[in-house]
Amino acid sequence: MHFYYNNTWKFIIEKLSSDIHKGLLEELVPKRRQVYGDNEIKLPLGSSGIFSYIKELISIYLFICLFIDIFLLVNKNYVLALFVTIILFTNIFLRWLNIYQKKKQVEFLQNINYTTVSVLRDGVEKVVKAEELVVGDIVYVRKGSLIAADMRVIRAHNIKVDEKNVTGENFLKDKYESKIGGEVSSISEMKNILFKGTVIKEGEGAGIVISTGNNTQLGKLLTAMNYANSNKNTLKSMLDKNINKLYLLISFVTLVIYLLNKEIISVLLFLLGIIPIELILNTYIYILKKDLNNEGIELINTSTLELVKDLEILFLDKVGSITLNKMVVKGIVSNNKLYDIDKIDYKKDININRLMDILLLCNNSTYNIEADDGSGDLSEIAYIRFASNNRIYKSLLDSKNKRIFEVPMDSDKRMLTTLNKSKKGYRANIKGDVDKVLERCTHIMIDGLEKEITNEDINMIKALDFNYSVEGLKTQGVAYRSFNYQPSISENVESNLVFVGIVALENPIIEDVDKQILSIKQRGIIPILFTDDNKIAATAIGQKTRLISDPSLVISGIELDSLSKEELIGVLSKAKIFSRVNPEIKSKIVGLFNQDGYKVGVAGETLGDLSFLGISKVGISKGKAPEIVKKVSDLFIKDNYLNKFLNLFDVSQSFMKNLYSCEKITLIFLLSQLISLNLISLIDYKVGNNFIPVLITNLVIFSILTVGVLNSGLKSEGIGLSIFKILACSVLTFLAAYIIKDQCEIVFLIVFTGSLLINIIINLKTKLFHINISSILLYFAIFIWILSIGIFGVFNGVSFTLYEMISLVIILVIYLIIELIVKKVASIN
Repeated sequence: MHFYYNNTWKFIIEKLSSDIHKGLLEELVPKRRQVYGDNEIKLPLGSSGIFSYIKELISIYLFICLFIDIFLLVNKNYVLALFVTIILFTNIFLRWLNIYQKKKQVEFLQNINYTTVSVLRDGVEKVVKAEELVVGDIVYVRKGSLIAADMRVIRAHNIKVDEKNVTGENFLKDKYESKIGGEVSSISEMKNILFKGTVIKEGEGAGIVISTGNNTQLGKLLTAMNYANSNKNTLKSMLDKNINKLYLLISFVTLVIYLLNKEIISVLLFLLGIIPIELILNTYIYILKKDLNNEGIELINTSTLELVKDLEILFLDKVGSITLNKMVVKGIVSNNKLYDIDKIDYKKDININRLMDILLLCNNSTYNIEADDGSGDLSEIAYIRFASNNRIYKSLLDSKNKRIFEVPMDSDKRMLTTLNKSKKGYRANIKGDVDKVLERCTHIMIDGLEKEITNEDINMIKALDFNYSVEGLKTQGVAYRSFNYQPSISENVESNLVFVGIVALENPIIEDVDKQILSIKQRGIIPILFTDDNKIAATAIGQKTRLISDPSLVISGIELDSLSKEELIGVLSKAKIFSRVNPEIKSKIVGLFNQDGYKVGVAGETLGDLSFLGISKVGISKGKAPEIVKKVSDLFIKDNYLNKFLNLFDVSQSFMKNLYSCEKITLIFLLSQLISLNLISLIDYKVGNNFIPVLITNLVIFSILTVGVLNSGLKSEGIGLSIFKILACSVLTFLAAYIIKDQCEIVFLIVFTGSLLINIIINLKTKLFHINISSILLYFAIFIWILSIGIFGVFNGVSFTLYEMISLVIILVIYLIIELIVKKVASIN
């Protein structure tokens, strides 16, 4: 992309063998399409046809449920089949909904692929389909045009573009045809490029196509999304695998029981098919996401819950992880001296007055005084805040100094320049890297007068800058150049500058961040920091936060540029902080760790971070990341993301343990139920005819309890103790049915379901009298159990003798004692 924005449009047309007056020849279009590819973005997540859905819906446990449904229908158990059918379709619908939502994310691209555009071919303006565009086509754009390919602007008349689909930014961008000198730090700074997927909101013009299809910036973004969707959605397959194993085991036990006792096969199959697994999982995920949202964590990819626990390396951006999303002005240097910022007379000091003017005019950010918040670059917001606190207002200054044009900052010159017009003439206002600004200065402002800058001046300025860096402060140089005429944007206005001073900014360190860094390391994760500070400031920050103790662990981007791949690999094995590295170097670093098999997590905020967010094991978008960056990432944390990542890490570990607890309690529950019903059928063969107790227990009470278990987990126990509990529950349920032979159905509901509730009460990892989701669900399940017993008893005219009631109470107490003994034995082991 550098080639296209860094050269004149005439040169680009010449290099692409096109013609400004005639466009391409129609006969050359097919050949170009062969060379550069077509202009259709291949949508991620596969095709949208019915087979792609069926493929993702296929699951062994759904096939088992389908078999149960068919079996019940064949055997004329229509009521049972109806309930199983409802649950089966609920499970299928929820799986389909998850797949559909993923595919819906990129549906808007269909409009881009199949719109029409005005193109110049054979000297004639024609309307063609967007997918027919090729590199070198001259395209006309007007208000409302949807840009169908990446284009270099060759003519612009007041063009304003909505780039939200690509950059995620909500404000309109001006576009012009002039070339951009040097490097740009992000695609949002490429003001002579129109990107595929953006919309012309004002003006009109023309451009030459430079990239098509998946080679466009939007295409590359979607490639990253496709990679993320294909390689990171592992939770679903892991859950499917475990559920399939569980259902296969229970199905095998059911088959064995069927061979021994064919009388109750229908109700045994019914109890398997009536559990709404997808509903349980989706309910829990919804609760978990809501809890995380309340903590400031937006879980975008639920598979993060599985992936995050395996991370080995976590790449951090300084801002938002170890420092606040805020900059504060801490020092000013001008007149070759340090100023006390609390004792500056802005009205009388000409140097300071000029410095403040430049900082506000050369500024693209906004600030709300009442909310003490702003949008844009943190340094620029700090300048506006500092000025506002001293009753100097940017809006007033802007109204008196009309901006003519802007020369954006890039990663090479590291300076931002604006040309402004006032009553006194024109002035280029410059701020940026101190060394880079000094290189272009021929004069210095002393006591309001312009004097030729000397080596002594330069050495003193660099010494003061160094002292600020040692304190961990960020510095920017401020300069200007006056004109008695209006220079053009092609003119080198960033030369022969007058140096005004240095501004030092503090990016406050988050409280207790050193403890958070230690916690990260204790979890077996190596934290590696990316920072825009110079190497000296980066070292100071690293030592303050205990990220490093040895300054040799800090490497700058300039040092990395000169290394071969082998040398780079050697450096990466030692470095813990990378200062002033551009997005390309970041991607290279992350990519090398990824290639070596390390499981890496990466934090990012801008479009330049998309590539490594996509290839990382866990991508974390942060701060004011645009929506399009969030779509590629796995989770979004607005601020203080290191501390919140630690919280998520702990949630992830609990989640996996709770899943295991849920699988275990489901196995115990279903095996106990199968054995209990089989034993009861020896006393009362009609027990299989009444499905209501099984329906209440499995569909309602067990489903509610399972969500609670997923949320809080159960205390662990060995396999031997679990088998003992299965047998104890089955035998006690059989004993109760034997004592009260004529009321087996309600006895099953009282004793078996009661035993299940006792199991959860004793083993649930939450305090029963502490109000949370798990305890509320437990109380609700108990309420449903008692209500069900009452309603079932009334409708069936059930009555117990005193002896029978005492027997039921004693049996439940015996099971309670068994649970307490098992819990004690498990804690000893």
